[in-house]
Amino acid sequence: MTLLDHQKLLVKSTVPALTKHGEEITRVFYQRMFAAHPEIAPMFNQDDQKNGEQPKRLAAAILAYAGNLDRLDLLGPAVSRIEHRHVATKVRPEHYPIVGKYLLEAIKEVLGDAATPEILEAWGVAYNELAQIMIGHEAAIYAQQEKEQEQEEEVAAV
Repeated sequence: MTLLDHQKLLVKSTVPALTKHGEEITRVFYQRMFAAHPEIAPMFNQDDQKNGEQPKRLAAAILAYAGNLDRLDLLGPAVSRIEHRHVATKVRPEHYPIVGKYLLEAIKEVLGDAATPEILEAWGVAYNELAQIMIGHEAAIYAQQEKEQEQEEEVAAV
């Protein structure tokens, strides 16, 4: 599903709430996700979880995404760093729906009635669009790594 113009406006309308409550949203997100899926926790730097840096970084990334939906090219370098980090920690496409579920639940929990069904739907579509972009880029990075590994193995066999 493509993010429609009115959905972009809804996501952008959440920027003030994300500015104010973003770190609380991401703390709730991680807490709920790790409780339900402890197997995912090792993909994240636990020291950065404890000292609050990881929730702070995610809150900033969500805020940047919401504020730049019409100018995603501005986020290219930051998204590329995230994609490479995902590949380094073995994030796979099947992890994205889990993250999306707990992110939307955290938004709803923290923002309460301000997170209307329409806003949550818009955020769901926005998240899924970004997830598909990242999954595609990460697949290319994984493929490149596999190709390089095969080349190294061929050289070592000679």
